[in-house]
Amino acid sequence: MAKILLADDSPVILKIGNSYLSKGSHTVVTAQDGNEAVEKTRSEKPDIVFLDAEMPDMDGWEACQALKKDPATSAVPVYLCTGHVMGKENEDRLKTVGAEGFIQKPFKQEDMLALVEKHSS
Repeated sequence: MAKILLADDSPVILKIGNSYLSKGSHTVVTAQDGNEAVEKTRSEKPDIVFLDAEMPDMDGWEACQALKKDPATSAVPVYLCTGHVMGKENEDRLKTVGAEGFIQKPFKQEDMLALVEKHSS
């Protein structure tokens, strides 16, 4: 059983993601922007973080970079979530900010749970 942080500015996406991820007794913590995601990652110590790439205030890219620069959170696996097609330039940017990868919206439950299992076993 893992603790998962899911950050998205859409209440609908948070509800769907929470529903998908809470299967199998996983604990889901949610955040509505990048600043809240960084704060909750520090305080809640999740096993994995899913960040919406595009959020107001601090977006997922910036939040990921902040998490990876902080020694207290740098080891937490981070995946960026996007509804856009990820081209070569975005794949390079994933490496630059330290993300493990991305997950395509709309989410597929099996894809999200596979990533959780990969990082919590």
